Amino acid sequence: MPQDVEFALPWALRSSPHLPRARKHSLAWLEEYGLLDGRFTPAEFDDWRVAEIAAFFFPEATGEGLELATDLMGWYFAPFDDVFDGVLGRRPQQAAAFCGALAAVLVPGAAVPGADAPPTARALADIWRRSCRGMSEAWQARAAYDWHVYLAAHLAETADRFNGRAVNAAECVRRRGFATSSFVVIDLMERVSGFEVPALAWHAPVLGELRSLTAEIIGMSNDLCSVEKEAAAGDEGNNVLLVLERERGIGRAEAVEEVVGAIERRVAQFESVEARVADLDCLLSGDGAAAVRRLVTGLHDLVRGDYAWERASGRYRIAPEQ
Repeated sequence: MPQDVEFALPWALRSSPHLPRARKHSLAWLEEYGLLDGRFTPAEFDDWRVAEIAAFFFPEATGEGLELATDLMGWYFAPFDDVFDGVLGRRPQQAAAFCGALAAVLVPGAAVPGADAPPTARALADIWRRSCRGMSEAWQARAAYDWHVYLAAHLAETADRFNGRAVNAAECVRRRGFATSSFVVIDLMERVSGFEVPALAWHAPVLGELRSLTAEIIGMSNDLCSVEKEAAAGDEGNNVLLVLERERGIGRAEAVEEVVGAIERRVAQFESVEARVADLDCLLSGDGAAAVRRLVTGLHDLVRGDYAWERASGRYRIAPEQ
C-alpha cells in the first residue's frame, strides 16, 4: 500500500538529459571502489533506479555533475544506509568508529585514504574531493557541516535502538529530515548545477525555512514508502508512521492519512514562505538573485523528484511471501 500513496504537489517532474551517461559511469564507479560486494548488484542498481533519482533531483546538472550525483546516490544505498538496518545499526561503538572514519575524510587537508582503508571511506573521499572542486571555502565549510550532521543523525538513531529509547512523532519528523541526507543533497545541487548562493543569502531565515520544509517533506515521503520494509525489520523508532501507530494506538491507514496531511500542510507552507524570497532581491546583485531563484527551483525538483522516484523504485518493494 504505501508506495501507492499519493499526495498533491504543485511542481512538475523534470529529468536530466545526461541520465544514460550517468547510469553507465556510476555502475562502473561502484565496481571500481568495491561497493557492490554482494550487497548491491547491477540488477538492483537498475531496479532501484539509482541514476534516475539523481536525474530527477538535478535536472540542470552538467554531465559531469550528474555522474557525481549518481555516484553519491549509489554510495548512500550500497555501503552506507543499508548497513545501519543490520547489526551495525545496533552497535553504537562500532557505528561511531565507522562514521568517524568517514568524517575524517571531510577534514581540510585530510590525506587520501590508502588502499587498505575501507571502501566506504575511500569512495566518500573521492565524492568529497570532486564535490569541492570549484566551490568556495564558505560552501565547503557548510557542506562539511551538513555531512557531519547527517552522520550524527545515524548515530543518534543507533543509540536510540541500543538504549530502547522511543522518540515522539514530532522529534521523529525533525530527525528524519537530517537522516535522509536532504541537507547534503541541497548543498550538492549548487556544485553539480554550476552556481553558488552568496553566503549571507544562504543563511537568510527565509531560505533556511524552505530547506527545512524540503527536508521534512522528503523524510515523511520516504517513511510512507519504506514503512513496510522497516516494520518487517522491526525498526519501529525511525519511521513516523510506526511512531504514530505506537504513540496514538492507531492503524496503518489512519497513520498514512495523518502523514499525508502533514506533508500537504508543509507543501502549502513552502509556497507561502517562497512568496517572501523576492524580499532578498534588494540585498543581492543580479547574479546573486539568480542563484537564489535556482536554489528554490531546485528545492521543487528535490521534492517532486523524490516523490516520483520512491513510487517507482524497487528499493521499497516487499517480496511476497511464498
